[in-house]
Amino acid sequence: MFFSFIIEFFPIVTFLIFYSSLHIYKDTFLLMIMTIISTYVTFKTQKRIPYVGMYTSLLTVTFGFITISYHLPKFVQIRDTIFDLTCALTLATALIFEKNILYETLNQSIPMTRRAWINITHAWIVMYITNAVVNEIVRRHFDFHVWIQYKSWAVFVFIIYGLVTGYIFYKPEGHK
Repeated sequence: MFFSFIIEFFPIVTFLIFYSSLHIYKDTFLLMIMTIISTYVTFKTQKRIPYVGMYTSLLTVTFGFITISYHLPKFVQIRDTIFDLTCALTLATALIFEKNILYETLNQSIPMTRRAWINITHAWIVMYITNAVVNEIVRRHFDFHVWIQYKSWAVFVFIIYGLVTGYIFYKPEGHK
């Protein structure tokens, strides 16, 4: 579980670390490569098709290609907004159809009651929407360097948010 968590965040952390030493377009290319590698490693280690990783790779390669080809860094920024909104929409739509994606994908690793998973899913829907809105505000009103600083903090906040929501809503299976 911890290994997969590291693998998923590795591309964006690499992007943020190398931003100051690489030009934005070289750094975007690095992000594209690291995202593909991350998806492949997830596939090989977990012996399953990583649909979220594949989607992330598709978005990253598409928007990275546009960023590099047309020298428009805003597209690598827009990728994050689209990713966050589609994650929120996917989680919300699944709940409407009485499916809980987080429960189905994570309950074997972290067994909890269905109610706990529903609460966590609602919390993540709010977080993804909030992150998309803030990303757009920063992207539209500040320069790229400020956006990079925001992303550095956003990754940290995402990790802390995940730990805190897990702690707050955690109810082991069998708990009433």
